[in-house]
Amino acid sequence: MIRKVGVIIILATGLGLLLYLKPWREESIQDPRLIDRLPSADFIGVMNSLELAKEISDLINSNKLKYRQFLNYDFLLSQSRSLGINLQNPVYLFGYENGSWGCIIELNDESKIASRLAQNTSLTKLKSGGLNYLYYKEDKIYIFHEKQYLLLYQGDNFVNILSRVHKSNYGEVSSEWSNFLGKDNFKNKSLIISSNWKKLKQFGIEKASFSLESDSTHIKLKSYFKKISPFYLASKTGPSILKGVSPKGNYVNIHLNIDEFKNHKKDIFYVEIKNQFRKYGFPFDDFIESWQGDLSFFEGGTTSTTEFYKETELDDEFNPIMVEKERIVFVPMYSSLLTINDKFHPLYKKLCARGFITEDSQNMRFLTSPPLKKVMKKDRIMLFSGKKPNIDKEDKNEIQWWYNGTCYKLELEKISNDELFANLRFSIQTIAKQNTLVSR
Repeated sequence: MIRKVGVIIILATGLGLLLYLKPWREESIQDPRLIDRLPSADFIGVMNSLELAKEISDLINSNKLKYRQFLNYDFLLSQSRSLGINLQNPVYLFGYENGSWGCIIELNDESKIASRLAQNTSLTKLKSGGLNYLYYKEDKIYIFHEKQYLLLYQGDNFVNILSRVHKSNYGEVSSEWSNFLGKDNFKNKSLIISSNWKKLKQFGIEKASFSLESDSTHIKLKSYFKKISPFYLASKTGPSILKGVSPKGNYVNIHLNIDEFKNHKKDIFYVEIKNQFRKYGFPFDDFIESWQGDLSFFEGGTTSTTEFYKETELDDEFNPIMVEKERIVFVPMYSSLLTINDKFHPLYKKLCARGFITEDSQNMRFLTSPPLKKVMKKDRIMLFSGKKPNIDKEDKNEIQWWYNGTCYKLELEKISNDELFANLRFSIQTIAKQNTLVSR
């Protein structure tokens, strides 16, 4: 009897524990977060829309850009609230090599955006995989929303993008997004773009990041590049052409220590640059071996030069003869300097043989350049179409180039081992003239 009672007590205790612990109970499934839904892409980014509106406020107002009232901080904030959009949290961006792009925006109230979209007669209702979405034909933009988010996409791969975003699971953040969001580069910036683009990898660039800064007249794109191996390059001080106080022209200044670069000709960065030059038949290996790392170039304005030419004339007996004459012509002003070593002379002969350089009795030309005077010393060669340029020492690595009336300036800020930091700065004024509100 006692044994039976003991067995009953043990069974009752076990049953109680079983009911309490409920090992068969299903785990609660958490909804995926926005970061779990983000698709892989060639370019990915994060934008803080409200902070960006604050930062570019001086820029768009000073230049009177069109639609500037719609880029105002207060306007964006009020509109986002009326649409149920949360712009106080990041907007996630993604783009592809073929030009397609998209973004995912967090929603506070899906019903508000759904109501507003339903009132828009320009949108076409479509369906895929049991999911309803909208299509704006004029700009070829697809629109999809659920309780947590709004998806916008322009491109030809919407069905696959929609499937990836909608069918995601909690905790399944793609590796590229996980790495990007966990890095400190350009933290606290209003707009950050990262790239694992395959064309960058051809040059050994593991990843690249970009952020935006601006003032009332210029935009600066800050860039960061991470290479899979060292760049084998370092900044140095070297001879540079003096450009004057405020040159409105194109110039290039490069001052690099390339000794290590010369010793790593199998490095992917070296090989890919060589491949690009090979397309034009340029002897890149010979050039690198004969170059000492300094290149300075300036182009701007015009200068006069004497041009020699031949003309057919009749002699005293009316026989046609060729007569050499000269005339003053105006040509673009070019100045260039290259530091060299004793291996340059064989390279120079090779460039002449391949047609890169042509010479006459007075001047020389490089490809389609105007006639250039040449001054060659033991450690440098100078070419110029006007008067001989003044030379000074400089340690900046920068390129300035004018394109369609806008001046772009690229500056190497720092290069260290496998990391490179650079800035691209350009004026918004010419671009703004094409996008200005006309007052009547």
